[in-house]
Amino acid sequence: MQRYLDLDDLLGLPREFFETFRPSNIRAKNYPLWTLKGDTNAFFALFFDNLATQLNLVGIAVSFGFTPGFVYHHFMGGVGASLLFGNLYYSLQASKVAMRTGKMDTCAQPYGINTPGALGKSFNVLLPAFLAALAAECGGSSASSCSAAALERAMFKGWSAACAANFLGGMIEFAGAFLVTLLFKTVPYGAMLVPIGGVGFTWLGYGPIANIFGSHSAHFPIVGMIPFLIIFLSFFASDQVTGPFPSILVAALVGIVLYGVVDLEGYGNNLLDAKEFVGEGGIQFPDLSYGFSQLSNSASLVAAFAFTNFIGTYACNIQARVGGDVFSPMESMMVDGLGSMIGGLLGSPYGTTVYIGHTTYKKFGATRGYSLLNGVVYFVMGMTGLHGMLNAVLPHEIVLGVLVCIGFTIASQCVEVVPRRWIPAVMIGLAIAWSDYMVVNGADNTFGAGNDIAILGASYVWVAMFWTFALMMLIDRWFVSATVIFLIMAALTSCGVMHSAQISFEYVDGHQVGAPPDTTKTWKLIVTYGAAAGVMLVYALLQKCGYAPAAEEEDFRELQAEKYSSKPAHSAGRSALSSKQRVPELAGDSLNLFDMRRDPVI
Repeated sequence: MQRYLDLDDLLGLPREFFETFRPSNIRAKNYPLWTLKGDTNAFFALFFDNLATQLNLVGIAVSFGFTPGFVYHHFMGGVGASLLFGNLYYSLQASKVAMRTGKMDTCAQPYGINTPGALGKSFNVLLPAFLAALAAECGGSSASSCSAAALERAMFKGWSAACAANFLGGMIEFAGAFLVTLLFKTVPYGAMLVPIGGVGFTWLGYGPIANIFGSHSAHFPIVGMIPFLIIFLSFFASDQVTGPFPSILVAALVGIVLYGVVDLEGYGNNLLDAKEFVGEGGIQFPDLSYGFSQLSNSASLVAAFAFTNFIGTYACNIQARVGGDVFSPMESMMVDGLGSMIGGLLGSPYGTTVYIGHTTYKKFGATRGYSLLNGVVYFVMGMTGLHGMLNAVLPHEIVLGVLVCIGFTIASQCVEVVPRRWIPAVMIGLAIAWSDYMVVNGADNTFGAGNDIAILGASYVWVAMFWTFALMMLIDRWFVSATVIFLIMAALTSCGVMHSAQISFEYVDGHQVGAPPDTTKTWKLIVTYGAAAGVMLVYALLQKCGYAPAAEEEDFRELQAEKYSSKPAHSAGRSALSSKQRVPELAGDSLNLFDMRRDPVI
């Protein structure tokens, strides 16, 4: 049983949740609530990270035909509530670990909107549901042809479907806590990371770069380009390029100044227009029963993004351990799932997750305050409708550079976590992930190319992951494993999990009902995958007889089992509890708001 499930973590969960809310851990005597330089820098980094994502998502929804007022009034209150829940919990989790281990430099895990998943669901859930509602309410796919009342109903229906998808994704993330140990012992981490890396490459990386050149707000690329260069320098060259000041804050201020120089009147008009949205926040409740009824065409993709989310949470938890802070993996994955479910119930279409970057925030000297303040600020913004004003103060092209850097960081990790020999497989997986971007943005159908891309674009998350996995096994000459993977791909294709937008065994003329029309028949894809499995089996037999090269001796499963083991979390906790380790006293005021010895004034 221990082979397939982390029993130590599972059995320790009740204690973990109980101790998180123990009054002595909440007070966390001598554990700094705020460090001047560390928590300040970490807060601005996390705040602008989330802000860039949220403003981009607002812009995408508006480009679909949603009115800005509807987005601010219906979307952002639920977003704020989910961020408050998660950031509050992770600040308390850090307090618990600090008290347990006596490490007063424990850094809370950063938390926010799951950017790749939110972008993917925007284009594959929110947009199709909204267009379907427009067709039903207005008899067309254009918001301009609708009456105000009909448009309001269509927006409500599309939003409800996206919220239902968010709730469903949260449930899958919660359940993923029980599966992740098995996955990390059977599937290469690089293969699991490829789909989210593909989103990072396209929607987070390439798309925002194009938007910077397009400059749809200021109509002058310099407004987004110079802030992007400053942010890029701070991400990849040196975090000292702006001296003691947070680089993202400096980049934002530079962008505002440049906007004022090139179009002061336009900037002022944006501020005046945004005043009408102030006060448009609050909690709104979606019609989840309707929303769930609309998910038949996107359930596979929702499950896929939830899958990549809990895999990412587990990996971020490992990064935190590398940084010296040991948190329960299952606890973190369950909290992520709960945060998404709470958001879905309260009107957020976007899932939440632990972010990469814990190691960086810990190097800043951050503790728990940055996380708590981030949650409080976004909750207040969501309740009061301040997103519209911030979108005017910081036109989203100014903060697009943050998304670019995050996107390509995620994409580059796909290569960094695999052996050099597997890089070609990863590149092919990332290329498959491009198909979704091309389909959504209207790939040219010359010579049928668009139809070919559509085959890969349908449920591309699963297609990219399984193809990467299969090619990795081919490179290692693990032919039996490759056989099994191709058989799984045939089975998933037959029921619509792969190469289709709808999970179903219904066929018309040999073509699965949810598969893209005018493309290769589904039955032919199934036969092709079956034939590939047969070829791999032949090679396995030849290898067994000594007529094919031997399999790669390095076993990725053993390496991952060691690298991603959660045993340090349990041993650290048991050691601290059994020895009743005394929490060291720190000089300073009773709350240690600013521990100057460890974190000097800027």
